[in-house]
Amino acid sequence: MTDPAVVAEHLTITAAGTATPLLQDGSITLRPGTVTAITGESGSGKTTLLQAIVGYLPPGARRESGSLRVLGHDVLTLEPEPLRRLRRAHLAFVGQDPGSALNPTMRVGALLREVAATRDPDEPARVLERVQLPASVLHRRPGALSGGQQRRVALARALIRGVDVLLVDEPFAGLDGRVRHEVADVLRRLADTGVAVAVSGHDTTILHELADHTVHLGVPVTMRVHTTATTAETPRGSAVLSAADLGLVRGDRAVLAGVDLTVRPGEATAVLGESGAGKTTLARVLAGLEPAATGTMRLHDAPLRLPIARRPRSLRGRIQLIPQNPLSTLNPAHTVGHTLARPLRRRGVRGRAHLDSTVTALLVTVGLTGAFATRYPSELSGGQRQRISIARALAAEPDVLICDEVTSALDAATAQSVMDVLRGTMHERHTSLIVITHDLELAARYCRDVLVIDDGRVVESGSYAAAGRLRRPVESKGNQSLNHTAT
Repeated sequence: MTDPAVVAEHLTITAAGTATPLLQDGSITLRPGTVTAITGESGSGKTTLLQAIVGYLPPGARRESGSLRVLGHDVLTLEPEPLRRLRRAHLAFVGQDPGSALNPTMRVGALLREVAATRDPDEPARVLERVQLPASVLHRRPGALSGGQQRRVALARALIRGVDVLLVDEPFAGLDGRVRHEVADVLRRLADTGVAVAVSGHDTTILHELADHTVHLGVPVTMRVHTTATTAETPRGSAVLSAADLGLVRGDRAVLAGVDLTVRPGEATAVLGESGAGKTTLARVLAGLEPAATGTMRLHDAPLRLPIARRPRSLRGRIQLIPQNPLSTLNPAHTVGHTLARPLRRRGVRGRAHLDSTVTALLVTVGLTGAFATRYPSELSGGQRQRISIARALAAEPDVLICDEVTSALDAATAQSVMDVLRGTMHERHTSLIVITHDLELAARYCRDVLVIDDGRVVESGSYAAAGRLRRPVESKGNQSLNHTAT
């Protein structure tokens, strides 16, 4: 049997200032030519383990016990220069937000050439073909790509380096069924060339279909989830938010065209569609983050400017976007408490005691304890970061919450509890939700209306009371990709 590339035995990693370990008693063996899945609930240490394998620990964190050897080296004791050489030649890590690791000013071709192991000018196009992207992507910048395309570009950067160990954190989060299978196929083919591949995620069918071996991590952190039992529907009222003929052109391509949307108080509207269909673009337009967008919007029947910079200060917090990748929006130098206190201060909350108690209440609302106020983003799991992102949005007391794949990085139990929290907010505060998702079952359970987008255009809309009638057009436009998710 081939010697293992990575061996971790009973590895425990703790964070400074807390007795709760980031990873507790984790053991894993990665062998060349195999795919190993790392599963576990949010907070169990999946990301911490993957980062430790490349020799990275969050600031203040340390190895409490256990061993970790990568290609014969104890990476947690290597000096900086030997560690850099080992990473450059043999290791690749693709995080939960691969877009944040791609220089937004560079085109994809340049991003690939800067790390390529060969000077062959045709190699970038060949590598893109291996990750099922057309050569035309070479001329595009990361911001013009969908989340699934950004993830495949990040994988292409690992491929073109010719690494021995590839570590991929939550590669299927936020992707529709078809794209999930495409990414899984890329990872399988890469392993078949002799690379040791580790993939973190939740206990999903596709993960187990892909993996040769599965390691399940226990949960060192006990998180309390505050939910609401109410399921009563809110009577339909006048629109809290309406949009007409929304559009956005990038270069010579219309990425959004002719989109109409109506959201009513205390209700949830699902936005469905394939990866790259324009769902996140619509979310950004509604949140005022695309200055070039066209069309009209009204909030409580009053005109609302599209660019957020042109909206009155009193209205800028009324529509809050909870992004798919929270790490890219959380300042790594700020504690959770500091992050949550900023929107509270803008809302007029004053006094240390009042701020602290309000921050704690927000954390409890999203299923965390007040102790998380002193943590930094690097000390949180992907699921915990998403909860913090939700808490920050709630701190502004918005009229509309736009949730962009907020459950995609969470295990099933945590995803349901987070959606229950959002539903409770919807009923108790009369907040409206726009839920962007690939999950038909989630949309049917929590949303009253549905909007189906394909290639930047609305192809179906209506009440989710007729979910069965809507399933067919959703599947036909998504090449059955949403059907994979729903089964």
